Amino acid sequence: MPELPDRPDLDQLRHQARELLRAAASGEPRAVTRLSAVSDRMVLSAAQLAVAREYGFPSWPALKAEVERRRSAAVAAAPPLPGGGRRGVSRRLEERWSFGGAASLETTDGVLFPDLLIIGPGRAILEASLAHPAQATRQSADEAESTRAAPRVRPLTQTERLAEAGRIVRAGLPRLDDVTVTDDRGASYALRLDAMSDHRHQPGGTTRPSPVRVRVEPPPEPGAAWFELRHPNGSAARLLPSPQAAVRVSQITPTPVSATESELVELARELIGTRLASPVADLARRCSMVLTRIAEIRDAEGLSASGELPGQLARLCAAITGERPDAGIPLAWSRMLGAADRADGARCHIDIGSTVPALGGVTTRLDSLLSGPGTWRLFLQATPEWFVYSADGRSKWTPVSVYAEDDLGGGYVSRFGGSTGHGDHAEVTLAFLPRLDPLARRLKLTLRGGTEEVAVVIDLSDDGSAP
Repeated sequence: MPELPDRPDLDQLRHQARELLRAAASGEPRAVTRLSAVSDRMVLSAAQLAVAREYGFPSWPALKAEVERRRSAAVAAAPPLPGGGRRGVSRRLEERWSFGGAASLETTDGVLFPDLLIIGPGRAILEASLAHPAQATRQSADEAESTRAAPRVRPLTQTERLAEAGRIVRAGLPRLDDVTVTDDRGASYALRLDAMSDHRHQPGGTTRPSPVRVRVEPPPEPGAAWFELRHPNGSAARLLPSPQAAVRVSQITPTPVSATESELVELARELIGTRLASPVADLARRCSMVLTRIAEIRDAEGLSASGELPGQLARLCAAITGERPDAGIPLAWSRMLGAADRADGARCHIDIGSTVPALGGVTTRLDSLLSGPGTWRLFLQATPEWFVYSADGRSKWTPVSVYAEDDLGGGYVSRFGGSTGHGDHAEVTLAFLPRLDPLARRLKLTLRGGTEEVAVVIDLSDDGSAP
């Protein structure tokens, strides 16, 4: 059995797993034997498990956690540099990392669904949801994620969210102070409610768990192999490290479309996003506004303005208002509409950990991705801010747009999912619809700011899950 080096390199271990998979796929006998010892499937997760077992670890996440522990120990032992800091400090220790994959937890106040624990220097937040026992129908996590969203209202400010959380607590609902958190090293942590939205009253009488943001105190140090949430009633849920996905970030390139084409594409995505998020929205009125805008563009730029886009957008309006089928619209648009009522999305949580060159004055760091049956979310950091405000403060917009598509031709629409400011940066959540195609192996994010853009390709097959 090979020994793990004193200072192991996670990228090198990933390379070993990929080389093993390639060798096994080409029929190399020893590689086939190594892979078949842990699984009958020839997939990357099996190769990662084989590598982990050969180093004496039960799983790839366990091997990854040991790598992080050794690297953090090496940093702690390194001599300080003049002016502060230490030699050999890993960039990973300056970033955020996450844990996920936990089952639901029965608590006194209801069913807690821990989605993702995101940890960074000085701060750890558990993104979760809570289904209160008083709900008419207690839903499972899958049902909760696949429930169609209610019509959007003005987002609550942070002050309003905290006030709402306080009102709910005073009403005798969630406290979470009877849930204990421990890790594999024996450390204990407390949960503190940060924000909560009350979704118990939905149009049509539907109910779904309320989103909850919970601080974990004190913020854990790097290197934990797992975190466990436990209630005195015996219910427990364990969060495991998110695998690090292979990521490729392009250089800044000019946006390949004109300003008019960008506007029309954005109008199409807004229509599709509205259709996916709220089937009761007034789509006819929105489409009327879009068709008026198309006519204005044609009057100003001529009948050939923006190529086929005006006609495709008009056909999209006809499709989403039910006037005729979606024939003649781009494949990505059609796939999004076709997946509107699907709730079989890929279930995964991965760390991305990549910084995108500055666009529109904003530097974006992509931290983590969380996917469930009905939707998927992207957690990122924006420096200095995600939004730009008008001089009077009455309107705001983001100088960066995020587009997503997979390797199967499917497209996704992003919607703002909340943010918190931290002085020199903001932590932002983007929610994407429809659900992430479970057959997709690569996800391409295009971040666009003004006339420039950057492409980020994420390898979804490198999920580190055991076969």
